[in-house]
Amino acid sequence: MLKSAKSGKPACIITGRQDHAVGYSFAYELLDRFPRAAFAVLDMCGHNLHIENEPVFNQLINDWLRRTEI
Repeated sequence: MLKSAKSGKPACIITGRQDHAVGYSFAYELLDRFPRAAFAVLDMCGHNLHIENEPVFNQLINDWLRRTEI
């Protein structure tokens, strides 16, 4: 578990299920530090999910930006 202060700021965490470079499960630990985070795991994507599934990645980011007040 990561030991750091919590952030009250909005965050968007998107990871690829087949990410063999850094994995995806560690990202669950970030949720404790970012209570206002949106979180998604994309199946059939690896470390370059923004390239591997650009339409879904862009939709997630655009939706998050529309819903987030910073």
